[in-house]
Amino acid sequence: MKVGNNMNETNNIEKIKIELINSCVNYDTKSFIPFLMSKNVLTGMPNKTRFYVFLKYMVNCTKQCSEGQLTFKIEQEKITNNQKNYYLNFYDKIHKYSRLSIEVKETNENIYFNTLPF
Repeated sequence: MKVGNNMNETNNIEKIKIELINSCVNYDTKSFIPFLMSKNVLTGMPNKTRFYVFLKYMVNCTKQCSEGQLTFKIEQEKITNNQKNYYLNFYDKIHKYSRLSIEVKETNENIYFNTLPF
């Protein structure tokens, strides 16, 4: 009997999300690779390598066009059928609109990421 397995998965999903946020605000996508490779992570790309290459590109572009430290906000959150949908939006100090936006769909078992183009 597996006791608390669901809790581990939930904690794992939370840890993956935190690591994605940290890798974006620190412009260090490489640190996210071990978490991206988790079986609990799904992406909007044909495979995780393509997702990573595009994420790295977007984070590098964000770094070039941003002023000051990035901050993040969870926006447009909706919960339906045990799934939480939202956007992780990253802002710099001077621009009104987000510099980077990642679509997230989260369940107890999986977390789905999709990078949005400029």
